[in-house]
Amino acid sequence: MKFATKLSLGCIALLSCALGAAGLLLTGQSFSGSLASTRTALQAQQEKEKYALERIIFQATDSAQFENYILASAAQQYAEQTADAGSSMALWLDGAYTLYSGLPAALPRTALKQALTNGENAWQLTRAAGRWYLLLTQPLDLPGVRADMLCAYDVSAVFATRDAQLRAWLAASAALLVLGGGAAVLFSRRVTRPLTALQTASEKIADGEYTQRTQVKTDDEIGALSRSFDAMAAAVEGKINELSKTTQSQQDFIAAFTHEVKTPMTAMLGYADLMRARPDDTETQREAAGYIYHETQRLENLSRSLLALMGLDQAGALELVPCQDAGLLLQTVRSLPQGSTPVPRVISAGCVVQVDRSLWVDMLRNLTLNAQRACQGIEGAAITLRCERRAGQVVFTVTDTGCGIPAADLPRVTEAFYMVDKSRSRAAGGSGIGLALCARIAGAHGAKLEITSTEHVGTTVTIAVPEVLPSEREADNDTQS
Repeated sequence: MKFATKLSLGCIALLSCALGAAGLLLTGQSFSGSLASTRTALQAQQEKEKYALERIIFQATDSAQFENYILASAAQQYAEQTADAGSSMALWLDGAYTLYSGLPAALPRTALKQALTNGENAWQLTRAAGRWYLLLTQPLDLPGVRADMLCAYDVSAVFATRDAQLRAWLAASAALLVLGGGAAVLFSRRVTRPLTALQTASEKIADGEYTQRTQVKTDDEIGALSRSFDAMAAAVEGKINELSKTTQSQQDFIAAFTHEVKTPMTAMLGYADLMRARPDDTETQREAAGYIYHETQRLENLSRSLLALMGLDQAGALELVPCQDAGLLLQTVRSLPQGSTPVPRVISAGCVVQVDRSLWVDMLRNLTLNAQRACQGIEGAAITLRCERRAGQVVFTVTDTGCGIPAADLPRVTEAFYMVDKSRSRAAGGSGIGLALCARIAGAHGAKLEITSTEHVGTTVTIAVPEVLPSEREADNDTQS
């Protein structure tokens, strides 16, 4: 059963209970009041009838003796005189014997005797033959005689009024239940509509529609739940997108790595087969051996870069020490291959940074090698290694005036094995993993590579890290090491 149905049934049940209780209370109060007023009026009437009967008895005898036949005759005479008044009475002697009775025959004798034992001013309701009777008892004031006047008054009209009121209330309650039930259904549907939206959204998200949101705009607990759900859905969507990107990146990495290994291995296998086929051809042997050496060296550099990348994932891999910028820049220049051009121009600012010296130098070296490859074949191209202060940060920049990078390739240049010009990179010994390694080294230091480039103008790579203030520095003043 749906929650909206349960809520509707609950509201209808509460409404029916409230209407029933109100009906019983109001009808009961009305009936009690009507019965009380009727009883009071009938008690006053019986009091008058008692005095009238006593007067007839006293008129029937001159002595102080009240014989039974005199009492019975007086009671009959009174009954005949008041026959049109609709009253019925009985005269009892000593609470056990009936001298006269004009009561309805349907009244049980046990009820009459019970009424006599109740005493003066007591009353009793009795139902007989489908009618309701009010039994009232009054003792007659006769010397030496215990006689009681028992009257039975038909009060069925009071009960009929009560029953009519109950029927009217039931009809009104039924109409109110129909209206209230319809209102309860509409109310429950409106209240549970946000829950239905939550259910629909969760089912769609479970089916893979991670962009689905509830969009419930209320200020109650359901609205808060909806906002939490939407936030959770957004987080799930972000995680799924991130996972998808990671998975795609891994697949691209594996495909590129396989290609980077397979291509030189295929060529090396071909040259090795050629060397076996022409063992006496010195020129062929030299050419094949040179190519095999070149490709083997490239594979060795590739494996070394991959090991460096994996090493950055290990916790505690960094050994951070205060280093002066001039020392880092000069060590980078000295690490470049002998004879590589153009030789970078170094500009330092006398800053101290907290970095892993070997990794930071390796990063600057890879950036410089990329800059040298970009400058190949371009007359007058230059490279600058610079360090300067900017807004409390120490900013390292590697700038070249080489071929530049096309704008379409800029977002992907830090992906592993991505090469803007594959043939040129391989000819220069590149593997397409250098910038990826640089980005990981910068990230391990809490920094980020920012690359700006204009094709045929040049490229600038920027990395910013916090400066170590003089009060925080430890002795490390060797700018030449």
